[in-house]
Amino acid sequence: VAYWSFNGNVNDSVENLTGTATNTTFVTGKKGQALKGASNGFVSYSSAGTKLPAMQSFTVAMWINTQKHTGGAQNVFMLPRTSDFWGNLFMMIEGNDGPSDSMLVKFHFDGNWVELTGNNRIPNMYGGWKHIAFSYNANTSKFSAYANGSKLALPASMTDRKNGTAPLGPLQFDDVSKFIIGGFQQHLGAPWSAPDGWMLPYTGQLDEFRIYNKALEDSDVNALY
Repeated sequence: VAYWSFNGNVNDSVENLTGTATNTTFVTGKKGQALKGASNGFVSYSSAGTKLPAMQSFTVAMWINTQKHTGGAQNVFMLPRTSDFWGNLFMMIEGNDGPSDSMLVKFHFDGNWVELTGNNRIPNMYGGWKHIAFSYNANTSKFSAYANGSKLALPASMTDRKNGTAPLGPLQFDDVSKFIIGGFQQHLGAPWSAPDGWMLPYTGQLDEFRIYNKALEDSDVNALY
């Protein structure tokens, strides 16, 4: 339902979502060119189109090339929500000022948090191109995460999503407005307040960014990798 190759432009080639780049650049990517973020940069979209807001299941897949940062959380992308501080869907990378090369990623969708902390941090994620993917299957209410084509072994507390004691089921993204790559919805200005101090733009490189309205099979994610 969305695909960004970042080969000389920041536009999605599925619904033709047209972006406005602020202080970002293009560099040599995993395939062709890639988007390079900045501490004061992001790409904003005045519309999220019709396909992204309608997703009940999803897979998000991308190549990232990331260096360690400190001082807050860098957000890779966000599907905003005007009526909620946390938006509808996003991925953020927490700071890392230690010796570990494992990345602490937090993924949020429709009020659900999956925080890859402790032993669930994603290993070997800094300094070079890495493929990462996340999915949710509305039929099974299961969340999955992948690194370099392989599914991560996550506990049921992360994979099995609930609405109370019942399976979560189909997602519903509400009050969708705009889209952003490399920042939080708060970087877009009104109707959101200014970003908190810990809310940082993504300074790494991003390439071959794809969003599907289904949970891909493990073999599909491996094929993308």
